[in-house]
Amino acid sequence: MEETQDYEFQLYININEVRMLYNHVNYAIETWPGSPARPPEEQEYLKQLKTQLFAMISDYTFEYG
Repeated sequence: MEETQDYEFQLYININEVRMLYNHVNYAIETWPGSPARPPEEQEYLKQLKTQLFAMISDYTFEYG
């Protein structure tokens, strides 16, 4: 089966789930075993995801205090 970059999903989660996911991603970054145990692209992706989740939390905090 050939993988494609064109296939996308949408996921709807509430702010509490965003916070939990942010904490878990942060933990994954802190405990990342490094290459070659895990691919280096994974660490970069986790950092990007952490930034996006933080933006969501910040937006919610700004909007709803």
